This record gives sequence, structure tokens and C-alpha cells, in this order.
Amino acid sequence: MGRFARLLSTPVREHRTLEGFVDSLLQTFENSRPGLTAEMLESGRVEPFFAELYEREVRTLREKIAHLTHLSTDEQQELFQRVDERIRKVVLPAYARLAASFTPRERNDFYLAPESAHAVERLGWAVLGLLVGAFVVWAPFIPIWSKEWVLVFGIGGFVFPSLRRYLALRRYEHQLNDLVARTDDEIWRLDLGYLTSAWERGSLGAAATAVESPVEPPRPTPTPGPRAKEGQ
Repeated sequence: MGRFARLLSTPVREHRTLEGFVDSLLQTFENSRPGLTAEMLESGRVEPFFAELYEREVRTLREKIAHLTHLSTDEQQELFQRVDERIRKVVLPAYARLAASFTPRERNDFYLAPESAHAVERLGWAVLGLLVGAFVVWAPFIPIWSKEWVLVFGIGGFVFPSLRRYLALRRYEHQLNDLVARTDDEIWRLDLGYLTSAWERGSLGAAATAVESPVEPPRPTPTPGPRAKEGQ
């Protein structure tokens, strides 16, 4: 009944598969990401850095899969191999690519100019905002004529680097969550495959037993013949 209940259920996002192993693994990667050096980022040696961290979590992955008591020992070993392969061939390269692109921008506070010219870049965006605002007020085909809008555009240009930083952080967070969700879905699909196979094997076994041992129909009770009359 436990297998059948899990077969009909659906994954719940609040409770990740394997007790949130993938989510925890990526959180470990994020906590260790400051350890990436400029040399690693420039030479493309980001993935080996996180692969070494994953090696320390392999034992935990085995323990999480061992808790899936609805699977046999062979099924647990096979599931571990397939999940491990998924992490090594999909999760690690995908995360390394995201981290290699995001980390240099984060360390430069998402400015386009070097750190020494951050103030100049922010001022430049403010001036550009003033120019855009002046054009909007001047342009006859845009229904904005109040000169105060020039100041609004100037302030918008001044805060644009901060807005760009906020949007970049949100996008990166979304990409990480999407990577975790896709991996959890794949693990759930693998687990569901084992459950389906076990359920089908159980159904076929029950059907085979019923064919081999058919139930005999009840034999008819013999009806006694008419009794002879006394004296005959």
C-alpha cells in the first residue's frame, strides 16, 4: 500500500526529493563561491573547484537514498548511480557556468567600469537620464511636456546601477532555483519509475498466480431420488 500511495502522489515543492539534497548541495556551492580566485575564473577551472566539494557530499547522497526503504538494495544502488551521473554531467557544469559568469560581475558590484570609476559611471548614467528626459519633454510626439520629468529621468539614471544589481541578483536566484527544481523533477521521475515497475511486477505476479491456481467451481449437491412407497 505504501508503494501504491507514493505512485499516485505528486512531488511537493516544499519538501524536496531526497530530503532537499540538491538544494543543500547548491547552497554549499554558494557558500564556497567566494573561494573562487581570479585565476580560476580566467582559466575556466571553476567546475573542478565545485566537483571537489561535491565529492565530500557523495556519502550524504548515499545515506539519503538508503532512507528510501520502498526500494530494494539493487534499486537504491542503481538510483544512486543515476543521480550521481545527473549531478556530475548536468548540475555541476550548469552551476559552474552560472557562477563563472555571475561572480566577476558581483565582485565589481555589477558596474561596467572598473571599481575606481564606479562614481563616474553612476554620474554618467545620471547625465544620460537628464538628456533622455529633456528629449522626452521636447519631442512633440510624446505627450509629456512638464519640465519636472527631466529631473525624474535624471534620478532614474542615477539609481540605474542599483536597479541593475537588484535585477541581476533576482535573475541569478531564479536560475539556481530552476536548476534545483529541474533536478528534483528528474530524481522524482526516476523514483517513480521504480515504483511503477514494482507495482506492475506485483500486478503481473498476482495475475499469474490466479491463472496457475484457478478456483474450482462448487460441485452440485446430488439430489436424492424419490423414495419407494412402503409395501411395494
